Amino acid sequence: MKKLLIVLLTASLCLAAEARKVSGKVNCGIDPIPGVIVTDGANFTTTDADGRFKLNVSNDAKFVYIVTPSGYQPDYSTGTPQFYQHLSKAKKYTFYLNRTIPGGDFTLLAVSDPQMKHERHLKKFCKEPLADLIEQSQRHAALRNTVGIALGDIAWNELNMFEPYKKEIRKTGIPFYAVIGNHDFIQNLSGKAAEAAYEDAFGPANWAFWLGEDLVVGLNNIRFRGEVKDPKVSGKYDEGYPEWTMEFMRKLLKFIPEGTHIFIAQHSPTYRWFKDNWIVNGKEMIALLEGYRVDFLSGHTHILNNHVYTPEIREHNPAAICGAWWETTWCNDGTPRGYDIFNRTGGELSWYWHNVDYPDDYQVEFIAKGESRFNPDCYIANVWDYDDRWSVLWYEDGVLKGTPERVQDVSPSYINQIEKKFGEKPIPKYKRPRKNIHYFAVKPSKGAARITITVCAPDGRNWSHEFEIQN
Repeated sequence: MKKLLIVLLTASLCLAAEARKVSGKVNCGIDPIPGVIVTDGANFTTTDADGRFKLNVSNDAKFVYIVTPSGYQPDYSTGTPQFYQHLSKAKKYTFYLNRTIPGGDFTLLAVSDPQMKHERHLKKFCKEPLADLIEQSQRHAALRNTVGIALGDIAWNELNMFEPYKKEIRKTGIPFYAVIGNHDFIQNLSGKAAEAAYEDAFGPANWAFWLGEDLVVGLNNIRFRGEVKDPKVSGKYDEGYPEWTMEFMRKLLKFIPEGTHIFIAQHSPTYRWFKDNWIVNGKEMIALLEGYRVDFLSGHTHILNNHVYTPEIREHNPAAICGAWWETTWCNDGTPRGYDIFNRTGGELSWYWHNVDYPDDYQVEFIAKGESRFNPDCYIANVWDYDDRWSVLWYEDGVLKGTPERVQDVSPSYINQIEKKFGEKPIPKYKRPRKNIHYFAVKPSKGAARITITVCAPDGRNWSHEFEIQN
């Protein structure tokens, strides 16, 4: 009798597994596309020579979706790329893709924290920021394949803002992907359940697509706990990769050749210099990516910083396109609002900070002695997009003195804007001036007549400013 029960149980489990097996096809027109990675987020397979696939899907899976291959893109007329289909009782799923411009050249726009709470924020987004995104998208798309990614916090707990955002971002005319930010969860839920509104609007929270020879991966790296009763109040969370995100990445990389260049788009930066710590599973993610060339793209902080973790892995943490939460056109670390633009041309990858309100050749703010609130005795260069490829030098009376001291400071431009905005009212803590490390300070010698600071960007652009010293 015991053996019979075991046999019956085994048979029922096999039938249950069989009931969750799906199949399908990936086509471009009537042409099949072989070698396409297909997943439910936990299980993976690839299409065969006829573009067909079979996949055993997990019982809790919501989607079957593809890693869009190079040279193709899904329809994005809804305001988000349709690389996914909701799992239903259907057993067959067909994906139709469109061809893109051939070749490996591309442009990628990395936009941090639109963070819209209501229609007033949406209207502000639809003015200069969206107009600028449309202009840049169309300019680059005329030359090469161009995509955009919003790096989380699309909404600000008010998740009904997803659909209006999608309607507006369609106007860029390019595929615009999204990752989930802490304000994009259902705030009074926890874990995967809290992702539901984001999933309804944008699809799975972990995804990937090929862009030329580069792989672009979007990951959820917020471990959301909720623990609040009101869904409009910010829920609790930890910055870090949930276990299902780590497992997604482990399994995906089995299909990706070593040496591939990978963009990883996520909300929280992997390392937070202002706390001197790694997010949960941050070091494990870095270790997992050994053998690949990686550029992390993250948002969340509303400030701009670039970090090098290994010779092959770096992180770009662009400041917010909303400035200081739609109060100012500068972010509270002293970066003008904007976004990162990455270009792959002729096999070479380059990037730069694109300002919404200023020309792109405005990349340095020179601050005279007495204008800084935190280093008032110094002459300062605010180099917001600084990384290890930049050069900053200073001269005293024409004599090279070396690299200025790197200090923490805040732009007087931001201080003036935020204080004017609030007047006599107290400034909320998170909108107050926030010190950052992209400042370089010079304290002149006694009797010096002039100080010159020069800044050189990786692409060869130079900025120089001479300060006359009043003794």
